[in-house]
Amino acid sequence: MVVSDMDGTLLNKYGRISQGNLAAIGRLRDQGVEFAIASGRDHYGVYSILDKYGIRCEAILGNGSQYEDADGNLLMTCYMDKKVVKEVAKIFADRGIPYMIFTTNGFYTGWEPSFVREEFITRSSKRFDRDRKDFEKGGRNEYMPCNQLQKIEDFDEFLGRDLEIIKVEAFAMSAGTCGEAREALKRSPDISCLSSFEDNIEVTDKAAQKGYILEKVIRMKGLSKEQVMVIGDGMNDLSLFQCFPISFAPANAQATIKELAKELVGDCEEDGFAQAVDRLLGSGEAS
Repeated sequence: MVVSDMDGTLLNKYGRISQGNLAAIGRLRDQGVEFAIASGRDHYGVYSILDKYGIRCEAILGNGSQYEDADGNLLMTCYMDKKVVKEVAKIFADRGIPYMIFTTNGFYTGWEPSFVREEFITRSSKRFDRDRKDFEKGGRNEYMPCNQLQKIEDFDEFLGRDLEIIKVEAFAMSAGTCGEAREALKRSPDISCLSSFEDNIEVTDKAAQKGYILEKVIRMKGLSKEQVMVIGDGMNDLSLFQCFPISFAPANAQATIKELAKELVGDCEEDGFAQAVDRLLGSGEAS
């Protein structure tokens, strides 16, 4: 089994899968090796991309809050304790940091949705060179969570609804502001606080991490850790590298991930994922 992060790993900076990486997924299947995604994204964020390329596979969603099969059925879940969500939201609000709450029934924020949407699009334009028009009606990012946000008027009423909290995602134009929030979040023993980039924070249940849920999945499949390859670039991939010995990191990965990786490959603009697959298949470790 090969398990890959999406942003900064399988996807290039434009959010696309290159022909080289796409061909590598095909080579895995030809060799009888299962391919799966491990992402901080929600269901739509993952499958809206995979569907464009005709890729059917299982996926870790929300950094380990959910595991779905190729038909979109939830096989495992690990949701946040609602009692801590209000506290997490307050930490972000007190520091002026926009946030989005991902639930099993929609996307919410305590801020004005238009403000969060504008901040998210501005950050995406600067960091990922995304066109603002893509977020408008008919654009390829039309259905992203920032465009579907609902305002929380009463937090206690919101938390009493029949829904589960997948994660709370926050982002800021200043990495320093996110750093202050991370320090405050560390005081809560019930959450995991990870980042794909230095200017964002993704909060989940403490047990909702990619590596932890993947350990459960491979037991269910009857696989050993030595039959699994993982690849990722960010700190939200940390548990994958801590739990699985056959690991690769692209050149654009964060320093901690590079140190833990068994091998380094080219960056996400150079088909690093495909390079990792070729090394794996060439070594025979996928058998």
